[in-house]
Amino acid sequence: MKENEIHIGQKKMRLKDQERIEMKFLSPLTGGFFQKYLRGKKEYIEEPGRMIDGRELAQYEEDIRRVVDRENHLGMEDGNTFDLMDECFDGSPSILEKAEHGTISVENIGGALYGCTTLILKEELEDWEMEEMCGFIAIQYSDGWGEVFEQRNIPADGGILNVYFDYAGSPDFQIQSTVIKNPYPEKRKETILESEKSNLLETEVSCTRVKKCRPKLSLIRHNRHSFSVLPGALQLLLKCGQKKEAEEMYDRVSKVRGYDEALEIISEYVEIEPGSARENADPGGQKKKTGQTKEQGR
Repeated sequence: MKENEIHIGQKKMRLKDQERIEMKFLSPLTGGFFQKYLRGKKEYIEEPGRMIDGRELAQYEEDIRRVVDRENHLGMEDGNTFDLMDECFDGSPSILEKAEHGTISVENIGGALYGCTTLILKEELEDWEMEEMCGFIAIQYSDGWGEVFEQRNIPADGGILNVYFDYAGSPDFQIQSTVIKNPYPEKRKETILESEKSNLLETEVSCTRVKKCRPKLSLIRHNRHSFSVLPGALQLLLKCGQKKEAEEMYDRVSKVRGYDEALEIISEYVEIEPGSARENADPGGQKKKTGQTKEQGR
């Protein structure tokens, strides 16, 4: 069995073909507790609420985990769990190629709750890729997944909780890494089969084609996230063995600002199937808020 030696910090690990790196990015959780009270026969919520830290949140761990799990399945098809890398990541193709999955959860460490993003990696991330991932996760906590989650009112004894992943003044992420057995063997088989099909197709047409075949990209709008074409296009090119094209496309798109111009570049690399990207897009729509705001709880 082929083995690869990897280095994470000062620790050396041996990674076999069927193994993966499980990397956890941990950061402190905070919350707002809003007490319920009666005025006459009507129930009210105290505002502003009381700020609480991860240790106090630990007593509500089961309730918070239940809401996190529900959030991770909201709007997903076939019982799938929300995958941060599939749904949201639009960064460097090299990271997308290494990271198979990314999930958001909470962890109890020493009696305190932490926000946790877990990556399943096929290969070690470079230092600059680690920096990029930390920045990406921080943005997801403040403007993406975490921004939506903090609006969820979690029932608690005598009131309601809002939980904040974007901890104000948070230190650097605490990062824990370990080698595990590949938790997605079926997914790996599918990837191998797709790769083999792609390689076969490339072999058959390489001697005859003048213009490269563009793989087809189906646009799917997820209920809970604004549409983004770039992540899907990157994943598709990488699955089809077109790593060079994926990097080239990403580099070109990162230098433009307009949506239409970016879409035009992406269309040079993938064939966007009927169903207008403009119709599926909802730029700016993801930040509609309802219920408690973080400012009320801080």
